[in-house]
Amino acid sequence: MSITQIAVFVRVAETLSFTRAAEELHMSQPAVSHAIAAIETELATRLLLRDRRRGVALTAIGEQVLPQFRAMLQRMDKVHQQVAAEKGIETGRVSVGAFPSASAYFLPTLIQEIRAHYPNLHFDLHEGTADEIREGLHERKYDIGFVLLPAPGLDTVQLADSRMLLLLPDSHPLLVQEKVAIGDLEGEDLILCRGGHEVAVLHAFEQAGVDAQITFTTQNVSTMVGMVDQKLGIGIVSEMALSTHPHTLQVRDIVPPIVRGIGAALSSIEEASPAVRLFLETAVRKFVRTHDPVLQ
Repeated sequence: MSITQIAVFVRVAETLSFTRAAEELHMSQPAVSHAIAAIETELATRLLLRDRRRGVALTAIGEQVLPQFRAMLQRMDKVHQQVAAEKGIETGRVSVGAFPSASAYFLPTLIQEIRAHYPNLHFDLHEGTADEIREGLHERKYDIGFVLLPAPGLDTVQLADSRMLLLLPDSHPLLVQEKVAIGDLEGEDLILCRGGHEVAVLHAFEQAGVDAQITFTTQNVSTMVGMVDQKLGIGIVSEMALSTHPHTLQVRDIVPPIVRGIGAALSSIEEASPAVRLFLETAVRKFVRTHDPVLQ
């Protein structure tokens, strides 16, 4: 099977559509079908199920080989980048996954820095929940991503810590305190923003022997800010997420602090392409005071 055929399979598997894959790859639909048939013939097994009503679905073995095919494409891209680098041409494409607050915090600075020196590098940016990004990295959907730490099974480099903060509405009694203990939140209506920090928050409350009264959960910080402003509760949000959303609410530290590490993660630093290593090294240089020895 050829690299082109493997690329076709990966695109069909990700879009679950022969038509859409053909459009994105600028190929005819018969050519896409022929590529899939060639792979299935060589492997003597069905990788995709085709149904006129339900569309395309992966077979069990198709789901198992998909990450391996993605890895093959990543390794071939690494070869092309190494050859280009030897010729003095810095080129390549990096697929980056990030949850929204990390995307807003890290990516503009990183991409601006890299593109200023390497204009031929291109980036495919993907957003999802922290859990979706972590799973996508395991499945090799992305070359590199930003995750909450720890992230077992991935090579990671910690870039920052993000504390959880309290957002308080005007005239709330807790405003008289510079820092608010978890015990002081007993019985308060709490608003939690989904983003991967929920487990850490609930664990901290459990450790303090306090029942967390989560009245609302939101998908984004803007909604939380609006709800706190309307005095619907106290918001609990990560410092990083809050830094990208202007607001006029009062902010207080939580004691003991609730902190999560945020890092760059990939399947293997050793196998990373030159473009991916450049992205990672730039992230370390811009956001970490002391470089991680693994990058030396």
